[in-house]
Amino acid sequence: MSPSKIITAALLLTVIMTGRAGAQCLSSVNPVGGSGNLLVLEKNSLRTIAFFRYNYGNQYFEGTERSDFDLIESAGYSYGGIVAGYGATDRITLETELGYYFNKTQVYNLDPDYKLSGSGLSSAVLSAKFGLLKDNARRFYISSSLGVKIPFTTRPIIRDGVELPLDLQTTTGAMGAVWQAFVVKEQPVSGTRWFLTERVEANARNRQDYRQGTSAFTSLFFSKHLMFPWLKGDWTAILQLRNELRGRDQTGDMWRESTGSSVFYLSPQINYFIKEKWNLSLTGDIPLWQKFTGTQLAMKYGFSLNLARDFSLGKTID
Repeated sequence: MSPSKIITAALLLTVIMTGRAGAQCLSSVNPVGGSGNLLVLEKNSLRTIAFFRYNYGNQYFEGTERSDFDLIESAGYSYGGIVAGYGATDRITLETELGYYFNKTQVYNLDPDYKLSGSGLSSAVLSAKFGLLKDNARRFYISSSLGVKIPFTTRPIIRDGVELPLDLQTTTGAMGAVWQAFVVKEQPVSGTRWFLTERVEANARNRQDYRQGTSAFTSLFFSKHLMFPWLKGDWTAILQLRNELRGRDQTGDMWRESTGSSVFYLSPQINYFIKEKWNLSLTGDIPLWQKFTGTQLAMKYGFSLNLARDFSLGKTID
């Protein structure tokens, strides 16, 4: 790295560590929509879901208003993951989530152009899901899960001798807990379904005494099985309204400036069932309303692609 780039990087990191270049809303991934199991699986069944997600942002917000702050020209990430669930019993499903950032990039508004990128494994989530209510007559179901989040590394990523800022690290390097709840109401005659999901993530401190704020994701879905004579194949349209609430981060006893937010998204989704085996879905994320603590880079748009399939691992043995 040339001396000019070293000086530039040092200046950038000084600004970033003050929190003025925060991009917290672009910094984490939550499997939602077609990439998460809603209810418990049948005993001895396996569900695998592979997904890819991309997010992009290029505008700062301060509170609910756009900001003229422009240190970062744009930021985004590409992320791939796998969710696998196994029906241990008819009421208990064991699940795991694994993810990898192909890149997390920030392009800075400097001359000459300068950018920083990180890549690598994120965290694993191991959880158990419990079927709390199963009312087949009313087609009403409730389940909940509790799990632990385990980082693949506790050491920060370093590129060209520079430790990347927190927003470009692929994991916080700390343990965490994940709680989820799912409520589903089906109306088979009309081919519609309503479901409500909640996911809460709480994080411990890492080796640098940094703790990411607690986050809560609440989603309301409406799905409609598309039954038109001119439409070939098995299609389902889904409309999701989601709120992502993120608490403020801490370093030591100090709150990190420009962290914490509440964002509402409208997420249309289309699903296609291929040969009664593969479920393929495409989802878009459009921010409707955003409120940030301090000055933060907001997401402009995002999309995800998911592919899921269920497998039977043999007859159930009573």
